[in-house]
Amino acid sequence: MIDVYKLIANTICDSIDDDWEKAVVEIESSFNRMLSTSAHYIRKNGEEEAFELQDDDQEEDLGKSIFELQESMFGKHKWNRAIFTLESNGNFNMDFKWDQELQDKWDGKK
Repeated sequence: MIDVYKLIANTICDSIDDDWEKAVVEIESSFNRMLSTSAHYIRKNGEEEAFELQDDDQEEDLGKSIFELQESMFGKHKWNRAIFTLESNGNFNMDFKWDQELQDKWDGKK
């Protein structure tokens, strides 16, 4: 498995053509069935701007890597939402959580 944290960070850096302080990617992932991301960054002047992740590297697919990470963690920490935060100095954090209501929606339950 590739280093998914580095891949996300590189994808963020490749996707933002601006002077930024912090970037945040919110991920919803349903075990190889669905992947959704939303992203924004904060400019050095404090303004927030949405952006789309540019996953142009065919050899290291971001979606596939996220599914692999999710699968590898399943036994210890089940999650379907994650927030990846990257600072322009290279510091990063990724928080994971389980949202049963979201999972029920995907599974067609009410």
